[in-house]
Amino acid sequence: MSEGESIIVRHGDKGKWKIDEQELRASLAPEEAELVLSVLKSEFEELTETPLKLEGIKRSLRLGDALFEKLPERSVLVSIDSGKDRAQLTRALATARIAQREAQYNKEHGKDAKRVDMLQVDEKELVKLMADSSDKTWTPFAEMMTRDGISEAEAVARWLNEMNRMVPRTDPAIHPEESAQRYRQAVRTLRERITSDKVPVVLFGAGHSGALGQIRYEKLGVRPATAEDAPKFCEMFMFDAEGNLVKTEGVEV
Repeated sequence: MSEGESIIVRHGDKGKWKIDEQELRASLAPEEAELVLSVLKSEFEELTETPLKLEGIKRSLRLGDALFEKLPERSVLVSIDSGKDRAQLTRALATARIAQREAQYNKEHGKDAKRVDMLQVDEKELVKLMADSSDKTWTPFAEMMTRDGISEAEAVARWLNEMNRMVPRTDPAIHPEESAQRYRQAVRTLRERITSDKVPVVLFGAGHSGALGQIRYEKLGVRPATAEDAPKFCEMFMFDAEGNLVKTEGVEV
């Protein structure tokens, strides 16, 4: 992981899963099932069903694995999410998995321990940078899915193309460009506020497809977006310290 790199991901697989301990234990390794149950009990105790599919819970754990592997021997991991339930759960599961992996790693490696200090950002003004400006932000591609019977990825691509082609621009508050600018601002602001001369500071955010899709759209040179360009669940978008997109990387279950 390069100096000053930050990662913002799309949340895990969107949907509902009725919490079923038996099904969970049948789907995950014992220590992973215990971890998920612990996170749900400690941070989401009121839930009877999750805002992620079971597949999304699994993918969030694999995201935690991927992030742990990228972290240097000593680091500070600063996490933030959009405040929306599925982004919150994705962040909580991924960071809990990182902590679990750290404990497992250090038990096995002894003197070659890997230390990850974690800090969660919940300051309202910063969380707002990761949130949708308006409930209407997602409406256009949600309506396309229902009206035209297309996949979410196809709808997101069509939405990005149509919104960016529109002149004059629609209400800035619901345009993906505005959300993309806020995500970049979140990276820059956190980088300015949280620094360390002793260890690398790594930023990890959980967000949504609209803003991330727009960021990739702009990176690709404003060519027409395709379904393949739509952000995948838990896909990692890696930024430099100035908020410029460097690369992306998927997370498989």
